[in-house]
Order: sequence, then structure tokens, then C-alpha cells
Amino acid sequence: MKRVKFYSINDISCGYYLRNSEKLIKEYESGKDVQDINDVIELYNIKKFFDNKIYLKDWTADDVNRYESAVKSNFGTIGRFFNSITENSFEKIYNDVDRNYKDDFWELIVKFKVYEKITEDKFQEFLNTSKVWLYELLKHKNITEYFGRIIRDYMLKDYTSAELLLDKYEMKHISEKKPLYFPKELSNTDKENIICNYIDSEKPNLNYLRLITNIQSSKDKLEISPRTLLKSKKKAEEQERQLFHENSGMQLETTVAFSKSQDEEVVIKAEGQAITATYSTKWIKNHMDYATLLNNFIYLFDFVDLQMRFAIVNKLNHMGVFERFLLTSSQNAYKKGIAFDQMNILSLLQMAGYYNELFSVGIRLEEVFEWFVEEYLSSEFNAHNFKVRMPSANSTFLEKCTSIMPAMESVLKQFSLFGQEGQIDFELLEIRSEHLIYKNIPSLVDKKYAYGVGDEFKKTTFLFFSDQSHLGYNEKAKKSYNNYFELLCDEKSKLNDYPDYSVAEINWLIDHKYLSIDEQEYIVFNDKFQIMILKDLYFNEVICYWKYSESGKKIIDQLEQSNVIEFESSLFSRPEQDYINYFLNKSQFNNGLDLRNKYSHTQPKSEDDEKVHNWNYMIFLRLFILTVIKINDDFCTSDEIRNLV
Repeated sequence: MKRVKFYSINDISCGYYLRNSEKLIKEYESGKDVQDINDVIELYNIKKFFDNKIYLKDWTADDVNRYESAVKSNFGTIGRFFNSITENSFEKIYNDVDRNYKDDFWELIVKFKVYEKITEDKFQEFLNTSKVWLYELLKHKNITEYFGRIIRDYMLKDYTSAELLLDKYEMKHISEKKPLYFPKELSNTDKENIICNYIDSEKPNLNYLRLITNIQSSKDKLEISPRTLLKSKKKAEEQERQLFHENSGMQLETTVAFSKSQDEEVVIKAEGQAITATYSTKWIKNHMDYATLLNNFIYLFDFVDLQMRFAIVNKLNHMGVFERFLLTSSQNAYKKGIAFDQMNILSLLQMAGYYNELFSVGIRLEEVFEWFVEEYLSSEFNAHNFKVRMPSANSTFLEKCTSIMPAMESVLKQFSLFGQEGQIDFELLEIRSEHLIYKNIPSLVDKKYAYGVGDEFKKTTFLFFSDQSHLGYNEKAKKSYNNYFELLCDEKSKLNDYPDYSVAEINWLIDHKYLSIDEQEYIVFNDKFQIMILKDLYFNEVICYWKYSESGKKIIDQLEQSNVIEFESSLFSRPEQDYINYFLNKSQFNNGLDLRNKYSHTQPKSEDDEKVHNWNYMIFLRLFILTVIKINDDFCTSDEIRNLV
């Protein structure tokens, strides 16, 4: 777009549009006249730059004062033009507006209350005859309230309005968007009718059908009947069969093998989308003590990293740009990408293969878990009286699935009670019969986890680490990096190496003491260790305070005092809580597998495929081993802190 357009204070086009604004201001000072609606809206966009105090760095104070005075004078031209609009000229003027100025048009219609001049009949005619983008219209509460009945009738006739309902109530947006306002006249029944019309339409979008299928019905949002959800599910399945009949999509090949001849503990080969992991049966048999068998999940299978964080949770920054920004996802869904799917399959194959390998030499993994709970915790940490009853050897996989979750939740309840009381009283435990909520399970230590918080954290980490930050491009060398942090580690640069739109952001990092300028005028890290900690937090979404050195903990404390991070003390971190809830229930995510309820309440039929129950049991075992690792780490950390005092 050649005309001036204000998008945001951080947009990379600011410098380009400001230079054009300067030219236009001078032309209007020299006698240029406003020709049409787009000239008027362009003046309004120029004003937005000055309202936000965004100037070119080569403007002097006198330049700024002169241009601000001219912009203020031009606003009178904008007001006169919009005040002259009548209901008879309204439609023609709207149709003349450039596409990229439609949102500004509606802003000005509201600002000057032009909509109050238009009758309901005329507005209805306008909606029916003009190619109105309802999305832009619904951003303006005043208009929606003023023409509520007309807009409601229009939405009922246009089945694509369903996509707007889903955009507001269901879709997950990575960046913050302006809210949509629907007419109060639009009832819950109307909303469901619009959804039904969309499902029945000739070519509904498959992504939106999937959103509808997973709607969690709510009177405050979308109150959708089970029959409508089922209709959407069947329509989505029909489209999937048609879509993927000749196109199998991206093939992910994951192989886990156990070799009797391999000497190395593990050999990993990755080629394209294929991963092959081969483990040494010989090595496993030579290290059969129970502690090592459990440690294999840490050091052999990499279920957790060195901070004992689940390594197999979904991480937003491990997802590709397409997955993060373009795929349609419900705001109530557990967000996951290809990397998560591959890690999920790999870890389940590791679990299944390892389970069978141990069983073949007479060791049941369930007995190893029993040893950890009933013997190891007592002997290693003086945590006495922990009990667990694991599924028996001769039970079916259906029976195993039914009994393992009560066993795991019992251990977690005992751990919570031990943390609060210092001992386990089973009579007290039986009285406390409340439902187990994973985020409420306390840690034995304070300041267990640190999380990023606030606008400063978001802006700092975006500028340094996001692949969407334009600072990762070296204008001088014409070279791109994954992010700005990598560029600064690899190259020396000065402020004058950057275009205008980047200088303000670098200066912001300097003002907030993340960067500084050295004696040779190069941009350098003010404290690289601090930036490394922020990097860890950005990519892993949580850091473990007690896993850092004393100097690292001091930096984290300073970040907390600056309100850049906040602490929480729970057994599981927030990403881990989300991960567990995704597999076990639908209390948090509408696409959750709901496995706990499946086996605790609905009781699957015994004749269901035994392979399905076998696979689900591996998921339960994986959650159990992750619980074991977290409890062990919590006790270890608690002991380490006590020894420091």
C-alpha cells in the first residue's frame, strides 16, 4: 500500500510511512486539497503516528513542533468531511474506501457519531447491497448496539457469520486482537442456528468444523447441543476422508529398537522426519538395580532435562511458524505441533519397549515403582509409610488401566499430606476426600519454579529470541539469524548499522539495561548470564530456581524484584500440569484425551481392542514415571537446601 497506514508502534514500516507523512504534510502546507475519502483517512493515519509520539530520528524539535501543528490543523478537515456524510451518501463513500482503510473508516464513523444519522431501513439496505466485511463492523460496540436488530437478522441469513462466532468464543489467537461485539438481540438459540447453517452449508471449512466439534458448551459463550456437536463431528470426518483419500499428508517415521549386540547405551539417528533410537539390551542387563532402571528414564530416554522439567511437553517455541500462526486452533485446546506428536510417539515406544525388555528378564516395571514408593523414599529421605498398590501381573490391560490412576493419585495425595504434615496419617487422608487437582499439589521447597510475567518480559524476550523479531536480520551484511540473540553472539554491530524502525527497539533494550554500548560503540550484552536465563525461560516456559548457581539465583531474584518473573511452588510446573490434564481429563482442554474419566467412570467394554488398552496403559505408566521423577527431585532439592542452611 503506497498510502500512509499506521499499524502499531512496533511495526517495521513506521520509518517508511513517516517519511511519506513528512512529504504529505509539506504538500498540504503548500496548498494541496483533499480529493476523496481516502485522502481524509490518510490524514487520520498520519495523526496516529503523532498521537503515539513516533518521529523520525533526524527530525529536530522544531520539525516535530511544526508537523504536530499541521497535523492538528488537518484534523479539522477530517471532522468536517465526516460530519458532512448523510445516510444517502454513506454507502457510496464506503464503497470508495480502499480495502486497507476500512477499519479506519469505521473508527471515524464512531468517533463522529455518523451512524446516528442513518435509519435502520437504510442501514439494512447498506448491509444487503454493499460488500461489507462484518468482522470490521463488529469491532465497534456503538454500532453493534445501535443497529443490533438489523445486524442480528443479517447474521442469521449469512452462515459465514459462524466463523465470526468461533473467532470470538473458540479460536486461540497468538497475538492480542480487538474484541468483537455481537448484538444483545442475538440469542444463544440464534448462535446455534448460525452454527447449524454453517455445518449444513455446501463447503464448510474443515478447521472450523473441528473447532465446533470440540466446543465446551457455555451459556456465556456458545451453548451448543450434543446433537449439533455430533453433526459437526460427522461432517468433519466426511471431509477428512475426501481430503486425505489420495493425500496421506506428512509421514513421521519413529522407530525404537533394543539390540543385544550394541555396546553403546543408545544410538540415535535422525534423517528428515524419521527418527530411529536403538538401545543396548546388554547395557540394561548389566545395570539391573532398581535405582538405575528408574534413572534410565532420565539419562537414557530423556523424559526430563537436567532441570528435571518434562522434556516431552508441547512448547510454543518448538512449533513452526505455520503451526503457531496459521493453523486454526480452539482457545480451549491443548496447543500441539508436529514436534510434540513425534516426541509423544517416541516416548511411548520407549516405554513399551522398555516395559517388555524388563518383563522378559523377570522384572515388572510396576514393582520398581512399588520399590520407589514404599522402600526408597523411606530409606533415602526418611519419608516413611508411603504405600501404593500397583496393577497385578495377571490382570488384563483394561483392568490395569482402571486401577493404575487411583494408585498414582493416592501417591500424590500422600505426598501432599507429607509436605503439609511431615508424616502420613491414612485416617486423615481418608477424611480428606477432595478431588486431586494437579496444579494444587504443593512442593516441599519455596521458589520452586520461575515464570515470565508482564509486558517487559514479553517485549524483551520477543526482541531477543523470537524468529518473528526483525532485529535478527543484519541489514548491513544482508544476513538472517534465527533471532537477535544469535546475531549479537556472532557479529559486532553498532546502532548506526540499523534502520530507523530498529533503533527505537534497541534503545529500549539499552534503557532497560539488557544491552549497553561499549567504548568502541559496539552493542553488547549488559549481563550475558542474565540474557541466557531469559533465553532458558523463553524457550522452556519455566525455569527451576534451585538448579541454578548462586550467581544465577541472584540474577533471578533481581528479575523477580523488577516484576519480570514470578515464583510458584508446586510439584508440577505449569507446562507439566497442562500436559497431564491434556491426557487425563477435559477440565482444562476441550481436545483432551480424557483417559482418566474413560476408565474411572464410563468403563470401556472389555471386548474393546486390547491393543488400545495396552497403548493407553503405556500413557498411564509414562505419567507415573514422570510423577516418580518429580517426587524424587523434590525430596532431593529439599535436602540440598537444608544442607545449605
